[in-house]
Amino acid sequence: ETAFLCRQAAAELFQVESPEQVVFTSNATHGLNLAIHSLLKPGDAVVISGYEHNAVTRPLHALGVNIRVAAGPLFDPEAQVRAFERQLDETVRAVICNHVSNVFGCVQPLEEIAGVCRSRGVPLLVDASQSAGTLPLHLTELGAAFIAMPGHKGLYGPKGTGLLLCGERPARPLLLG
Repeated sequence: ETAFLCRQAAAELFQVESPEQVVFTSNATHGLNLAIHSLLKPGDAVVISGYEHNAVTRPLHALGVNIRVAAGPLFDPEAQVRAFERQLDETVRAVICNHVSNVFGCVQPLEEIAGVCRSRGVPLLVDASQSAGTLPLHLTELGAAFIAMPGHKGLYGPKGTGLLLCGERPARPLLLG
């Protein structure tokens, strides 16, 4: 009952339609890996920002996807959105973008990037490691496929916890057996 109430509270906080769309993970890296493996397969094209954490880039390299970088200057939201627009074509299977850079503290123009993704029918995975619980973040408004976050930062939960918010598609299990 306590676990369900926690999922329900997270669903309300992040505007997720159902508590069943909130998955407990061991941290943001775990959630990012679940989402990456749910969205992509070897050889797929993915667009990332130029400011992604190793928790995104290392699984992408290990999976063997074609990584395209939407390289835009820091703290220039319009240029960042244009960089994503330039990289998105019919071959792109997903976009991955952090909400806030862990190195520079730059807040990405997430709503605009999400709008570009929605208009082109490309699933969006958001790394909310630095923003969850601190900045407004709503799954339904963004239309994101997944949002991953740790529990121990802005949500003030214990270390070793995280959440993966799932949009319309479920996460594929990372571990089997």
